Amino acid sequence: MTTESAPAAKHAPPEDWKPFPRAGHTPFYYVAGTALRLFYSLYGRWKIVGMEHVPKTGGVLLAGNHVSNLDPPMVGGALFGYRRVRFMAKIELWSTPIGHYAMDRIMSFPVRRGTADRPTIRRTLGWLAEGDAIAIFPEGERSEDGTLQPAQPGMALLVQKSGVPVIPVAIVGTYQMWPKGQKRLMRVPLTIAFGEPIHFAPDASRDEITNTIMGRIAALLTENGQPTAAPPLLRART
Repeated sequence: MTTESAPAAKHAPPEDWKPFPRAGHTPFYYVAGTALRLFYSLYGRWKIVGMEHVPKTGGVLLAGNHVSNLDPPMVGGALFGYRRVRFMAKIELWSTPIGHYAMDRIMSFPVRRGTADRPTIRRTLGWLAEGDAIAIFPEGERSEDGTLQPAQPGMALLVQKSGVPVIPVAIVGTYQMWPKGQKRLMRVPLTIAFGEPIHFAPDASRDEITNTIMGRIAALLTENGQPTAAPPLLRART
């Protein structure tokens, strides 16, 4: 495709959003990926742990903790040049022409938080079935105090319906660098750790899936210098 579609209307609903066909294959994608790696290596002095646990092919979910706006680009920067990853992100990031342009090209796709966003769930399951890697943040939004929060129910649903393995991801230091509400970045060392793949039985319950994944994220955080307990379930499920 030689032309690009015009930006969608402000807060376009996910069912009206169409994936940009060249996402992950544009000059913008490569410039952004290179810039992210430079920023996190030079300013964040980051350490990447366990990259070998991320499979290079096949459908997979990457599930990480979320304490800062720096988290999604940190995951993308760490995997840039290793494997292309789609990112589930809040729909508000598409509310401006610049945001819409950038998010589409870095392989992000919108989700309407706090709702049963069925079009996005169907789209995500379709990509996983096609062998894509998708990054999600199970807590749904940034932690206010830097602690690991309970997971939203959507993660377990995706695991149940897709059957793909899950890579737990621990991000350490971004809360100290740029927490929610802070305007200025602080220079602190960062770590991103990828855990071993988690495989679930077809009959695994949502509680089992949620507890296991959040427990693994907590354990990874602890192993990498941030002692963390697994959060409670958001609510009882059957």
